[in-house]
Amino acid sequence: MAAVQQRLDELELLQSIYPESIIVDYQDLLNCQECASNNSYQHPALRFTVKFPNIELAVCLPGLYPSDDIAEIRIAWSSLVSEVERDVKDLITKTIWDKKGDPVVLDVLSDVLEVLHTSELQDKVSSAESKNEEKTYNRIWYYSHHIYSKEKRSNMIQWSKDFSLDGFILPGKPGIICIEGPEEDCKSFNSQVRALNWQLLKLQHEEHGLSSHQLKFGPFKEVIFDVHGKAKNHQDLGQFKEFLGNVGLSNVFEILFNI
Repeated sequence: MAAVQQRLDELELLQSIYPESIIVDYQDLLNCQECASNNSYQHPALRFTVKFPNIELAVCLPGLYPSDDIAEIRIAWSSLVSEVERDVKDLITKTIWDKKGDPVVLDVLSDVLEVLHTSELQDKVSSAESKNEEKTYNRIWYYSHHIYSKEKRSNMIQWSKDFSLDGFILPGKPGIICIEGPEEDCKSFNSQVRALNWQLLKLQHEEHGLSSHQLKFGPFKEVIFDVHGKAKNHQDLGQFKEFLGNVGLSNVFEILFNI
């Protein structure tokens, strides 16, 4: 319970410092608040996104963070050239491990913002912008007859981390998978997921050439809504449609279900 409360306290501090920049995974927040209020021994993760002009950090605080686990933090900025991106990623990794056992997100944000505002990095960023080298992303949607297997779901979550993809799984019947990321990473994920045994898996919709600002989902995760049916395996598709509508993708619901 103490770890859950520490994560909530850290989030509250960040929201007080950056009130307009924090976007919280609402379901994760509810789970953590419920565990904290009920003195539960469960260990839900807490995910949120930190958005600044031209820069975005996807943060996941695992269930045993900060005492026995480390934060997962990924950075995306359309203007970064590759060597600068490596510099920033190295800085994040170093800060996370240097502060292992303590809340770390505020330190990461402070360090990253300080580095990104140095004249050296500003020169590199300006050079990248002048060459119009903005990275583009794809968003891929899969429709499955059903997604029940815990092993499949666990594998997909791990692959999303391996390939630094955003998105989600909607488990149950039917099942939906959405991934967001660079084209090559999406292709790598596709090769892995196609190798699994499926009753039905269709690549239902593709969106190409997206900018980082057009990405809608944070770190890859499962989304769960109200379930019904005799086997409790049908999720509330009305809630799923609302979920898509909240990020401006209502039209995709009709594409996924051929409405």
